[in-house]
Amino acid sequence: MKFGVKDTYPHLFGVVIGTGLLAVLSSLGVNTIVLKAPILEPILKVISISWIVYLALQLLFKDYIENGESKSRPFKFSEAVLFQVINPKLWALTLSASAGFSLGYSIFLKMTFYFILFATVNFMVCSFWLIFGSYVSKYLKKKIIWRCFMYLMAIFLMFSGYLILIR
Repeated sequence: MKFGVKDTYPHLFGVVIGTGLLAVLSSLGVNTIVLKAPILEPILKVISISWIVYLALQLLFKDYIENGESKSRPFKFSEAVLFQVINPKLWALTLSASAGFSLGYSIFLKMTFYFILFATVNFMVCSFWLIFGSYVSKYLKKKIIWRCFMYLMAIFLMFSGYLILIR
């Protein structure tokens, strides 16, 4: 089963919308709960770091698949939205951002600002990876290059977990 760039559009827009929704939840005061109950911060950090380590290990031990044949499929729009809303890495990011920046605006303007900011940034990041992935995929057909790329991505993931840990 081979997927093209157009097959990822529902996933891309679902991720963007899900990220924006999570930013809105954070701006609505979910971060206040975390600030009022300091025990939640280390718990959220552990969950986030555990998720990142899990993803990194998945990359390290992923089997090479010849000719890009896979049983997987891109997320549907609703699955992509839900994935972002339950994504521990994104919770850590949006909670930190909304707790660290008090805009002094009405709640509606604050929600709108965070939605647009996070959705736009995530759209740019996802677009970069989509374009980069389609470009680099021809080089990843060689098993050794694919394996090195997976190791490199796992290292980057682990480093992002380290950054959460030291914050």
